Amino acid sequence: MKKLVLYVLLVLMWCNVGFAADISDFEIDGISVGDSALNYLDEEEIKKEIKESIYMYDYLKEPEKFGHIAIRNGLKKYSFITLVVSINDEYIIEDISGNIVSTITSNKELDNCLKEMQEIEKEFSQIFNKYEKFENNTDHPIDPTGRSKVHYIEYTFENGDSAQLQCFDFEEKLRMENNWADGLSVIVRKNKVSKWLQDRK
Repeated sequence: MKKLVLYVLLVLMWCNVGFAADISDFEIDGISVGDSALNYLDEEEIKKEIKESIYMYDYLKEPEKFGHIAIRNGLKKYSFITLVVSINDEYIIEDISGNIVSTITSNKELDNCLKEMQEIEKEFSQIFNKYEKFENNTDHPIDPTGRSKVHYIEYTFENGDSAQLQCFDFEEKLRMENNWADGLSVIVRKNKVSKWLQDRK
């Protein structure tokens, strides 16, 4: 099936997108779920990224079940891309997040992020109109204080895989200490990653 590119710019309306039934049919800046991360980074870079990011998943029961890596160079649409990969010789991509950085320090800036998310969701609602939709605001699990928030819209496929839009608003001190980024994310995620992220201590 022809690859379908998830642009943050509103150019998602291709004639056959409403019939896509597998998240591997979508690309985020040329990267698809099911690809090997070795197509984009060498193995030493991958191992280094996984080692440096493991602390972000300490709240999970199995923080080392998957690896988290980031791609920051050579991108067309996003500030950076994060990948969740299987821990094996091929580092198969199970989750892709295209991120547009926009520091949120005021309600106005948060409103701007949410408005952009809603604009993209108008296109998502036509692409994924036969799938179940969830929308919510919640505490980010990485922040035990509860001051970091995630605003999200999620479409869930029949097999549990999902396509999501998220606005991240980290507590300012935490964001600066860890060099994390507020802003908008476009995500495609395998069900196995969703289950992993929900299995908390």
